[in-house]
Amino acid sequence: MLKRWLTASVLALSLSALAQTQIEFWTYYLSPNFDNYIKSTIADFEKENPTIKVRWVDKQDTMERDLTAAVALGKAPDVVNLWQDSTFAAAQNKILTPITQLVNRNVLNQLYYPNVLDMFVMDGQVYGLPWYGWLDQGVMMYNPDLLQKAGVDVRTIRNTDDLLAASARIKQATGAYGWLPPVKDPNGASFLGRFFLEGLPVYDKDGKAAFNSPAHVALLQKYVDAMKNDVIPQELLRKEAFQLSNELYSQGKAAIVVGAPTTLNRVKEANPDLYAKTRIASAPLGKAGIQTGGAMSLVVPRASKNQSAAIRFALFVTNRTNQVKFANVVPIVSTAAGSENDPGLKAKSNDPLEIGKGMNSASGRLINPGFKPPKNTDDIYKNFNDNVEAAFLGRKTAKQALDDAVAFWNANAK
Repeated sequence: MLKRWLTASVLALSLSALAQTQIEFWTYYLSPNFDNYIKSTIADFEKENPTIKVRWVDKQDTMERDLTAAVALGKAPDVVNLWQDSTFAAAQNKILTPITQLVNRNVLNQLYYPNVLDMFVMDGQVYGLPWYGWLDQGVMMYNPDLLQKAGVDVRTIRNTDDLLAASARIKQATGAYGWLPPVKDPNGASFLGRFFLEGLPVYDKDGKAAFNSPAHVALLQKYVDAMKNDVIPQELLRKEAFQLSNELYSQGKAAIVVGAPTTLNRVKEANPDLYAKTRIASAPLGKAGIQTGGAMSLVVPRASKNQSAAIRFALFVTNRTNQVKFANVVPIVSTAAGSENDPGLKAKSNDPLEIGKGMNSASGRLINPGFKPPKNTDDIYKNFNDNVEAAFLGRKTAKQALDDAVAFWNANAK
């Protein structure tokens, strides 16, 4: 059905209607690093569609402003690479053609992971084709020697509770830490993510902060106890987990890193022997069974004069074949359905980084954008982090810390 629809509706557009058509394609911060990939993808498209020519323009800081100006001047590009927030803003400003006016939603559901496609839905219409994505949790990288000394079988680490339990055994048996979870982040509110990943709501049905229920308190207390017992280091309150994990893992003082596989580039430089023995596994997930992350989109401006050619090109760029090719250039996460089984994402060697990249790129079915940030984000997140730190340092109970954070949030998120 899908193949028949594409043949009949998208790929069988009239050649006479497309004769001598030129479309303009805008990307965001992809040149010069990815010139070869973009240019070769355009060349492949033009070979399959000899009556369509693609002019590529890479935009950077001024993308949104330039798009608004081009539309106002009647010089709109035909396909534009946006991110989630800018896709919504452009849709709200009536700048975009709904993709579902050009391609049936049932077909889109077969071409892309529905969880990612839903990121670009507004008022029941899809406004962007999912392109390359990313994951915050990524994969699990571990030192097999430390796990073996602690008697931990990696196959028993299935979720975040297992990670904490394994970390306690590793610390007791080896003196090294196990997993270093994000608990405080100067650029965000890391521990809010722990609630979300465990299936606990950040907001109530009315949009008010509501992360101070008994279940939320119990989860925070679990991590407070882990720090109190030195299962996770207090230094996590002063350094980002990403940075500290890299440092301690490379020194053999931590056994597990959960994150982007590119983390291993630093390990490879700092400790080649440890890098060579590092093993890769799927990232253990919380009770919600998701990973936080996001994706970029390709949109078609309403003012485009070549919408049939534009959607054909956008579908081509975002198809599974081309996303898998992109993932082999840079470790993006493919948002095209079926990527988890695509042979192009299977590692072709036993190199830990290559294995990690393949696993990460094939995990688009797990992407979830997380919760919507509040207004006055900087002040609210600082207050949240201060309260979480007070709980970890024993200055407040977990309940008092979350009660205070919720009260401040709801009073200031105006």
